[in-house]
Amino acid sequence: MKAIKDKFGRVHDYARISLIDRCNLNCIYCNPPGAENTSGRNKYLLTSGEISRLAGILVTKLGVRKIRLTGGEPLIRKDFPEILRGFKSLKDRVNFKLGITTNGTGLGRNLMLLKESGVDLLNISLDTLKPERFSKITGRNLFFGTMNSIMKALEFDFERVKINTVIMKGINDDELTDFIRFFRDTNVNIRFIEYMPFRDNGWNDNAFMSSNEMSDKISSHFTLVKSESEGKIAEDFKIKDIKCTVSFISPVSNHFCGSCNRLRITSDGRIKSCLFAGNSGKSLKDMLSETNIPDEEICVYIEESIVDKNYVHPEINELITLSKNNMLSIGG
Repeated sequence: MKAIKDKFGRVHDYARISLIDRCNLNCIYCNPPGAENTSGRNKYLLTSGEISRLAGILVTKLGVRKIRLTGGEPLIRKDFPEILRGFKSLKDRVNFKLGITTNGTGLGRNLMLLKESGVDLLNISLDTLKPERFSKITGRNLFFGTMNSIMKALEFDFERVKINTVIMKGINDDELTDFIRFFRDTNVNIRFIEYMPFRDNGWNDNAFMSSNEMSDKISSHFTLVKSESEGKIAEDFKIKDIKCTVSFISPVSNHFCGSCNRLRITSDGRIKSCLFAGNSGKSLKDMLSETNIPDEEICVYIEESIVDKNYVHPEINELITLSKNNMLSIGG
């Protein structure tokens, strides 16, 4: 079986497939008020059949061992159950991990579907434990439904449940230890993520808090014990006398690019070699929809799109000027 490698020898065995570039929330760091939240155009999205074909190529021909479904918010796609059926069929034939990242607002009613379809890994975005603050950050008054869904998800025995929390100074950095106390008796992994600069998201130094600052703040209340990181981008820690774990993701203060193993596919089928990079020229949708184009030709195109990937993403002063890195279209 082939492996997707760039010119630095990094093997890309993890694919993130965005299902839709729309979301039912307007989070201030992702799609703030005033920014466009209606970019999704269904006729340009990969169809469920095209997604199934792509996933099959990735795991059977290109050595991908983990696929994560992202958005926008993936659960708002009307044919989401059909997409999952395609993945269940593939998982019945091939061994790979299937994950999903969701804002949790529609999670509760989909938990059984996710479990029965073979979803192993569940990441849920949650940036505050305070209802009023939740509304200010997300633009929607959906806190209690989201929290109920999260607690219900813990009863479904997924292989891993992670909470993704973007920390912004002066907005929610006072809740770092609250998250640990709230989830202390669960198997949840809380991932504190640095506020990243994306188009129109108002990134500035005053709101940015580095992972080191987060760690120092937590360490004044809890004893963090470094553990061997299971992934490529996070620093993982156990907490003395507490069941939950924490991780820090530092895309701004500490490039994790050197060990990057991620291939990103946007909802319209374009390849992104980096979270902050532009899309490759050709859409995979054009190739996947043509039955006379063999899988091998698609493999070659994917490989060629990754081979010249940069070793690191641009520095912060360049990132804040980019106009092509809207988080909704990227898929995180």
